[in-house]
Amino acid sequence: MCRGLWFYGTSSNHNLCSQCYKAFLKEEEAKNIAVLSEKISSLTFHEGTTTENVDLTMKIKQRCMTCKKKVGLIGFSCRCKGMFCSVHKYPEEHACTFDYKSFGRVTLAKENPPCRHDKLENRI
Repeated sequence: MCRGLWFYGTSSNHNLCSQCYKAFLKEEEAKNIAVLSEKISSLTFHEGTTTENVDLTMKIKQRCMTCKKKVGLIGFSCRCKGMFCSVHKYPEEHACTFDYKSFGRVTLAKENPPCRHDKLENRI
């Protein structure tokens, strides 16, 4: 039963009726907002340093790493952590530094463990 209104509640609502549960949620949200605002106010912001770094990385990622052509929305990211145009998207075209052979071997070893079976099942 609900504490204030004497209506039956459900276990999903912490045994509160719908009205009391809504009030409970509002209180919890207010507490969370207060905690977040305290955390935000405690953080210090250094002007110019972080925004310049973000702008530089955004500019670098919008061009192909091989031909420096603007890729825009159709850029292809590679496993070597580079952005490439449609011509240089394949590893053979841009001299990729990612080792696909060892990656494939490790993946196959994880997916296909060796099958160890007793060859003589009916021995005495």
